[in-house]
Amino acid sequence: MTAPSAPQDPTVAGDAAPLGPLTFVQTLSIEGHAAVARLHDEALAVIAALADGWNSPVEEGRVLRMSQRPTLDSRPVVAAAA
Repeated sequence: MTAPSAPQDPTVAGDAAPLGPLTFVQTLSIEGHAAVARLHDEALAVIAALADGWNSPVEEGRVLRMSQRPTLDSRPVVAAAA
């Protein structure tokens, strides 16, 4: 008995497509993997920036007392009858 062959990797746009053009699912999968990789790289960059400056002084911030905060209207907005 021979060993089963390895599953085929989906082709990418630059590769030759031996079985024809990419399917809709393959295209979305490739785009999704690229988006996840981009988000991962961005997250690692943010984490690295935070790690580099975690103990640096914080910029001057403004603290508001409760009496200085804007009030929120808790009443529901009712549309006027036309």
